[in-house]
Amino acid sequence: MSRYNAREVRHCYDLAAGEYAKNFLHELDGKPFDRNLLERFARMLPEGGLIYECGCGSGHIAKYLHDQGRQKIIGLDFSEKSIELARRNFPEIEFQVDDMLSSKMPSESADGIVAFYAIVHFTYRQVEEAMTEWFRQLKLGGSCLISFHVGRGTIRTEKFLDVDGASATWRFLETGRVLKIAERIGFQQYEAVERFPYAGGEHPSKRAYIWLKR
Repeated sequence: MSRYNAREVRHCYDLAAGEYAKNFLHELDGKPFDRNLLERFARMLPEGGLIYECGCGSGHIAKYLHDQGRQKIIGLDFSEKSIELARRNFPEIEFQVDDMLSSKMPSESADGIVAFYAIVHFTYRQVEEAMTEWFRQLKLGGSCLISFHVGRGTIRTEKFLDVDGASATWRFLETGRVLKIAERIGFQQYEAVERFPYAGGEHPSKRAYIWLKR
């Protein structure tokens, strides 16, 4: 398996930030399962608490969580261009440039962490690094909700969203291996679900949704 190239991935999303927003800003409209899960996640966390959305991109999931009206949301992403766009799209929400593998967010500061498709470029080594950071950031009793594409292997894209120079490698992950990593770090599994893609609206791969508790 090829290594994770952080510089390439950041450059990819910096270049494609505008097209990404156009393509995904309203993607939750066609994903009732995801909407229901995010709503349930927000309801089960303390009202007035804090949620970090890692790998927030253009900010649409942070916006959906914000609109639940229960917690303060901070969107985090290492792509400066994506954060600039998210701030313009949703000025009512706080967004910060931050690397989830070496985060500046304080220890035991969050009630919840959401990372939808934020680990899709990672090898299992980086998955463990990210989860270790999330475990550090969460308060005792806090929850982490992640999603990713299920399977083995990679997909290489040289022109993401038809943007010249936007190149990166996407990786499929096995749910069982991710759960074992989480357990090794100290998380407790609350819920783990796999679903098939919505026809015509998603990449044709199964998705995993894992809810963990610290």
